[in-house]
Amino acid sequence: MVSGTPVPDDEGPVYRFGHAELDLAAHELRIEGKRAPLGARGIGLLRMLVERRRGAVSKHELLDIVWKGVIVEENNLQVQISTLRRMLGPNAIATIPGRGYRFMLPVDGGFDEAAEVPQIAQGPPVGISAQRAEAGNVPARLPELYGRSSESDTLQLLVEQHPLVSIVGAAGIGKTRLGVAVAAALAPSCPDGVWVIEFASVNDGQLLVQTIAQAMRLTLPGLREPLDELCMVLRERRALLVMDNCEHLTDEIAAVIARVLCDAVALRVLATTQEPLKLAIEQVFRLAPLSVPANAQVTDPAAYGAVRLFVERVRALQPSFKLDASNIAASIDICHRLDGLPLAIELAAARVPVLGVVGVEERIGERFRMLTGGSRFAPKRHQTLRAALDWSHALLDEDERAVYRRLGVFVGSFSLEGAQELAAAGSIDAWSALEHLSSLVEKSLVIAEGEPRPRYRMLESTREHALEQLALTGETDEWIARHADVTRHALERAIKQRRPDALLAEMGNVRSAYEWAYGGGRNPLVAVALATLPSMVIAVEGAVQEARRRLLEVEPLVSESLPRSLVAQYWQWYGRIGLDGRLPSSRCSEAFRRAERLFIELGNDRHVHACRRHMAEALLDAGDLLGAAQALERAKSMEDEMWPLADCMRRLRVEGLWLAKAGRSDEALRCSSLAYEKAQEAGIDRYQLVLLDDIARIHLEAGNAHEAAARYRALAERSRHANAGLTLSNALAGLIAALTAEDQLDEAELVAGEAVPVLARCGILVARADVLAWLMARRGRFELATRLLGASDHFRAGCETARDPVEERCRKEAQALLSAAVQEPVRLGWMRAGAAASEDDLMASMLRSADLIVPGEARPQRDA
Repeated sequence: MVSGTPVPDDEGPVYRFGHAELDLAAHELRIEGKRAPLGARGIGLLRMLVERRRGAVSKHELLDIVWKGVIVEENNLQVQISTLRRMLGPNAIATIPGRGYRFMLPVDGGFDEAAEVPQIAQGPPVGISAQRAEAGNVPARLPELYGRSSESDTLQLLVEQHPLVSIVGAAGIGKTRLGVAVAAALAPSCPDGVWVIEFASVNDGQLLVQTIAQAMRLTLPGLREPLDELCMVLRERRALLVMDNCEHLTDEIAAVIARVLCDAVALRVLATTQEPLKLAIEQVFRLAPLSVPANAQVTDPAAYGAVRLFVERVRALQPSFKLDASNIAASIDICHRLDGLPLAIELAAARVPVLGVVGVEERIGERFRMLTGGSRFAPKRHQTLRAALDWSHALLDEDERAVYRRLGVFVGSFSLEGAQELAAAGSIDAWSALEHLSSLVEKSLVIAEGEPRPRYRMLESTREHALEQLALTGETDEWIARHADVTRHALERAIKQRRPDALLAEMGNVRSAYEWAYGGGRNPLVAVALATLPSMVIAVEGAVQEARRRLLEVEPLVSESLPRSLVAQYWQWYGRIGLDGRLPSSRCSEAFRRAERLFIELGNDRHVHACRRHMAEALLDAGDLLGAAQALERAKSMEDEMWPLADCMRRLRVEGLWLAKAGRSDEALRCSSLAYEKAQEAGIDRYQLVLLDDIARIHLEAGNAHEAAARYRALAERSRHANAGLTLSNALAGLIAALTAEDQLDEAELVAGEAVPVLARCGILVARADVLAWLMARRGRFELATRLLGASDHFRAGCETARDPVEERCRKEAQALLSAAVQEPVRLGWMRAGAAASEDDLMASMLRSADLIVPGEARPQRDA
């Protein structure tokens, strides 16, 4: 008998490898002459691997033959493989990704290995004989990349310039596909090949070297340490290795790469991983999600990577599919809500043939149930969105998992301070919470954005997965309540630091926390705070209606049990939001009186001064010039040479409004101009815009329409750049009035297209309805003009705010045109319809019937 060769059944074959021998006649494995404790399944498994050692044996074949007729789970096979590796050595059996297992030890006297198995290049110290391997294993045909051309170009440059480049990003973001595509593009410069080495199924760091060798079709003789032999083989190679899915063995893989690249100066490595390998020579390339258009009005939505991928994946299943008016908005919304994540988009596209695009959009909230399946050739962990995230989650330690699921309660972005405050509990203190947050960023489960103070966020799919994990622990209610407190503290910090940008960045969290605190009156303190603290900042940005709604909702919750400073602030902002007719003037005045009394008790003189200024504005709205003058005088009496310049400027601004109401235009201009100079001196950009609006309006009220139009144009442009929604709405309304007065109706109508949605967002569309009515009447759109006047009359009757001179003139001019063109009974009917219409109805009517064009949108179809 020749060792390693099967013998007749009566003798029984014996295979010898190293210090072990497999005796099939005795059905036993002997190691150094002693019988090893290996059962019948293990013997059968080892026999199959040894006898078919020339190639890999698939898991299915092993299960079907060794466990023939028995239904078992795959982990039974893994247990047996682990047992054999423990007995024979970790390198005895290699895992061949996507193919199965292969027996790797030389079998004495067996088949002619030199003729049957590719071997490694010869190196003098170990006497290895081999032939040069084939030039790579990259598939000849690769799937197309969508929206990654710039990333591909950048990566090619990095790989050409650096020995190690890591593509780092979240699960399912497309790291592998991009890495393989880049490698294929670089193949001509790699004479020794481009090799893709998949580590996802390798769970033992001791098998890394063998996995690399197997992927490169090399055989290591086993005479020295495997890593030494691998380095010897690769020393002269000019090849590119794509090491895919390194995140679960980062330390072990980093050690192998460091050693290999130290010896092989011509070798390059492109790694894909969810966290950096942290080697000094590593160049990290963080891969972002695919680009998504802001809305459906962009010129070419398919030019954006996310939409293109979605469309092409749907077409692969449904060739007749095309992007058109019926599905473009839903397609873009799907891509938005899936964060431009390629895996999620591909899974969503797979559901379109059954559900349709709109059906998929409607079910995105059920994404972990809907987004399953995918390509049968994808790794199992990428065949569902949940599986991809479960894989990432499994790589975390217990404290990291706790921080991960807690951070899921944040909506949108969150600050470092907020993350520490929220996550620190039990064994996790603020500093360890910081460490765990850093780890989650490195592992691509949390994204860091912005400088110099970065904010953090989870992709929405990741966040939903974190919330699922939170629910599984039964901690959801506890951490949602804690999130509400953390959000309140974040607003207080932003206000104390005078950082409106930080406050605005928290609005996703504010909305979520408010709904929890207000719902069922769960936490009146938090609900009132979240309604009050951000109200003026978001109002200036244009979200006046949102601020007003919350302040009105929590009014019944405002009581003496709340902190007096919060109650005082609530009534002050309640009154300010209500100005300009958004609330009756009497309610605004009463709110300012309450706030003033509380601030006096608290000793907060600056807020007392502010309440008196605001009171003057409310009384001006009501037409009470005397009361307004008295309120201003009370504010002025508090000032001395040490009084803050900003407050003096704000009081001067209201005096300018008073002078304009009193018909003293020249004095009003001088006063407002002086206030503007003080705003410039104090560096208060927002009030500079407000005062420019005042000055333009004074010119318009005085009949200087041409001057007013020029000023309003400049103000509108400046407001757009400053993101000042409320000032922009006033500037656009004033510009419409000035242009209409100047007979520049075409330009006025173009401006109206931009103005109508902005006015509606700021809650003053009806307050400016007279201006729009005059333009519509001049354009011959009499029904719409009449309805706008009806809405204006209804509004004025309830808000206790008189029309200013511009609005009075607009109404008078519109009425004159309508009286001459439309019979009274018809006019009265249209007026009643306007009085009953909502702001949304009026906006829709303006955009539809008036043929207005909102910038960036297509022109709506007009009725015949």
